[in-house]
Amino acid sequence: MWRKGKHICMSQVLRKSWGNKEEPMKMTRAITSIAAAATVALTGASAQAQWPSETIRIIVGFGAGDAIDGTARAIADRLSEEVDAPVVVVNIPGAGGALGLVEAANAEADGHVLVMGSTGALTARPLFSDAGYTPDDFVAITQLTEVPLGLAVAEDSPYENLDDLVSAAESEEVSYSTPAPGTTQHINMEAFAQENDLSLTHVGGQGGQGAITKALSGEADFVFVGASNYTALAESGDLRVLAVAAEEPLSYLPDAPTFADEGYDLVAEVWFGLLAPEGVPEDVLTTLRETIHGIAQEDATIERFERLNFVPAVLDHEAFQARIDANIERHQQILTNIGMMDQ
Repeated sequence: MWRKGKHICMSQVLRKSWGNKEEPMKMTRAITSIAAAATVALTGASAQAQWPSETIRIIVGFGAGDAIDGTARAIADRLSEEVDAPVVVVNIPGAGGALGLVEAANAEADGHVLVMGSTGALTARPLFSDAGYTPDDFVAITQLTEVPLGLAVAEDSPYENLDDLVSAAESEEVSYSTPAPGTTQHINMEAFAQENDLSLTHVGGQGGQGAITKALSGEADFVFVGASNYTALAESGDLRVLAVAAEEPLSYLPDAPTFADEGYDLVAEVWFGLLAPEGVPEDVLTTLRETIHGIAQEDATIERFERLNFVPAVLDHEAFQARIDANIERHQQILTNIGMMDQ
């Protein structure tokens, strides 16, 4: 204790107060409380200072080989170098990415679990079903990439172009596959069908690769997933890409016209970004945001995204959160219009 510039030790205070028997007890309790509070504060500070203290997991709600998986792996190795801790990608596929988000929402919010979010799984599925999470269960870190969507058919399909397919769907049921119900791909194709009076039947596909398999096997008449998934199959001739939902033709699918080229109004993409469970300590969250945002803008990372045919679309956490909020509002409107959500 300090008084008028002189140091007074605690034992002197206790001796002067000894005349009142209650005073020593009160003083003891006060000292104990102060010590306990200091211990808690130091423990919390120490725990945060030690982050990361274990392996960091990046959960991906789709299987290995999907576009979102490639985006996560482009970040994981560099993040490991920057934070000096192991970083692993954990695939938990199912329900159009929802199972991965459920796992992350229930994880301890200590900065050792991150999750790759995608447009539909985060901003659409929780709106029309009990997904096991809500967008509020997560905080934005960084948006990383975008992938325009594309429509493709098997090589032996009778549909040679988009007009052929649309003409058929005007008079008969035509089936299509996407990664899962409630994904961006599903919602946008249902909206396209409604706008053009088409009869389409949706077939879920167990992720992007599963959706493609359904089209190749004939279980679905066409597939509508991220266009980057088609590159090798288009080059081999196993798939024919009838249109891409991009504003301009894609360099990696030079023979594929845009929907606009074919006379239809459809521009749609899926974005991928990193999130953390709500409740991560602010200093850890700040470190994650600054580190990952920096990694995502490095030339080597951008080159890796482009080699995977992803569009680098890096947004900081504030801009990413604004996009999430805007997508929720847009999906509410689309889901209501197509009858998947009550007004």
